Amino acid sequence: MNEASETKPGKSLPLRVMAAGADASQLPHIVTVGRYRIGRVLQKISLLWSEQARFTHVAASFDEAVAQVQALNQRQPIDALVGAGASGAWVRERVDIPVSMVEVRGLDLLQALRQAKLQVSPEAPNVGLVSFEAPSPIVAQFDQLFGLGLVQMAYQGPQDAAACIQKLQAAGVGAVVAPGLISDLAEQAGMPSVLLYSEKSVHQALGDALLLARHKQVERDRHRRLETVIGQLQDGVVAVDEQGRIQALNARMALLLGAELQALHGRLLDEVAPVLRVAQVLQGDEGGEEVVQLAMRTLVLRRAPIWENGRLTGALLVCRDPAVIQSADRSLRANRSQRGAGVRWRLEDYVGESPATQRVRQLARQYAATEATVLILGESGTGKELLAQGMHSASRRAGQPFLAVNCAALSESLLESELFGYDEGAFTGARRGGKTGLIEAAHTGTLFLDEIGDMPLALQSRLLRVLQEREVLRVGSTTPVPVDVRVMAATHADLAAQVEKGLFRRDLYYRLAVLRLQTSPLRERGAADVALLARRRLASRPGLKDETPLASTPHAALDLLLQAMLAHAADYGWPGNVRELDNWVERLLACQPHLCDAQGQPDAARLAEVFVECAAPIAAAATVSKTRLKDSSREAERQRVLQVLQSVGGNQTRACEILGISRATLWRRMKAAVE
Repeated sequence: MNEASETKPGKSLPLRVMAAGADASQLPHIVTVGRYRIGRVLQKISLLWSEQARFTHVAASFDEAVAQVQALNQRQPIDALVGAGASGAWVRERVDIPVSMVEVRGLDLLQALRQAKLQVSPEAPNVGLVSFEAPSPIVAQFDQLFGLGLVQMAYQGPQDAAACIQKLQAAGVGAVVAPGLISDLAEQAGMPSVLLYSEKSVHQALGDALLLARHKQVERDRHRRLETVIGQLQDGVVAVDEQGRIQALNARMALLLGAELQALHGRLLDEVAPVLRVAQVLQGDEGGEEVVQLAMRTLVLRRAPIWENGRLTGALLVCRDPAVIQSADRSLRANRSQRGAGVRWRLEDYVGESPATQRVRQLARQYAATEATVLILGESGTGKELLAQGMHSASRRAGQPFLAVNCAALSESLLESELFGYDEGAFTGARRGGKTGLIEAAHTGTLFLDEIGDMPLALQSRLLRVLQEREVLRVGSTTPVPVDVRVMAATHADLAAQVEKGLFRRDLYYRLAVLRLQTSPLRERGAADVALLARRRLASRPGLKDETPLASTPHAALDLLLQAMLAHAADYGWPGNVRELDNWVERLLACQPHLCDAQGQPDAARLAEVFVECAAPIAAAATVSKTRLKDSSREAERQRVLQVLQSVGGNQTRACEILGISRATLWRRMKAAVE
């Protein structure tokens, strides 16, 4: 009875076919169970489903099959089983895996009985029908109506299979319709047999198994996701099903429950920890927060029911340490006040149009788009922190904290507690509740370490671990805290030289110097940048805007000062850089009433008294300015004389009247105009 050609999977059940090149390990794992003839049929038909699932066959029955299935499930999780007859039912009752049974269908049974009837002999005209269940009354009525001479028998296991064959022979049975074991034993006894299960029934069972397997696979994937999620939580978390049995939990919860994680799966949570009282939330109570004592610890417990498609399917319980809640609250409040605090500068504030300035600004914009550590090198007063703030403001962390610390301004012990924080009781004088360090407080943001070259060697090793492991260990603590922080460091020192002298750790140097940014001193940025910076700083003072005329006192004095500085640029090195320039602007504003003459114009001599650094250039600039003014006056006079003469048609008498001068004076001016 071969019906395989009529019952291919694509015809009997519409199922997805694996795409070419798909990973076979992602397919459902189905195990077929059966010995003798049914086993061979299962193996043959399962080949037709090889693109739908991964098949493994267990050629065993009853207890031996159960043992092999359990061992296989330990090595390679099984999504569904396919079994038949007494052995299949035996396995189904003893394993916690979905089982699809090969069913005996009415039409299949009639065809099998007809085939067996054709094989009986006159000496043994009856047909035997054997099943692992009780004889069917319906089949008995059918036999009475059609006179097939059926002999029905049932067997429970291999121990009574041989006896069953003897009874069939004694009843004059000439052919048998039976499951695999009885069918094979009948053949061995010289009795023709027909397998009770048709290939069509096997196809249907395999299709049902595939649906079960896919459902099991979805459930297992969901369970793995749940385990992964709760495994990342620092709180104790456990999920139970509707009976209160533990389905998933994390290591923290297993520790609180005092048992190995794997040993707790499947156990009733109320038996393991009655104080958690999961039963009340399984009755639909929304729970809420409650303080409980578990494993000698005071915990904050929160219960929540799990609803799926309108049905209560379990509950989730979360146990939190109150100290963690308090610490998180402190950190949130601290971060809220620090978020964005102290960030005043943008990259646009690094003003200047010199090639050196433009190059630094361009590199800073590129670095802002990355997450790598930045080392900013340059002399004091060249805008290192301005660039750090600007890169933070232009990065994806712009809305997060920007915290800065000067490593040269604090002692080693104070710098350690400021950077790494400490736990309560870490040392004498440690405040209650401990302290969050700047590294923790800058989580998700940027930490700026100014003057990193002056950091003590002992702290350098601790900072290196933060950069390598992305976690910080408070003083007095044994529990590292993961952090997501971008580090920017700055120094005026030659770190490479300090490394060679043993004053700075080589490994930390290369951890910090992933991206390097070298600022330029004022003496290299050019006179135009110096003038632009000075004017920008003067314009930023209250009451002095860019639109203020240069003729006003401070701007005119600045203009003369700038002329002197620009003339002296080749000789003056600006040792204080922008800070020194700021001092000059402040000095100019403070002394401005003294710097002007009676007409309100800048006085070069007085400027030289205040700005002794460039007294000579100021005097030179003033001389040049006076010469230019004198020349300008002569040119204006000449132009006026020529204009009046032209307007009166060359009449000198009339021109003298208009100009208010004598003819001799007019003649001298006309002569000068010609020359």
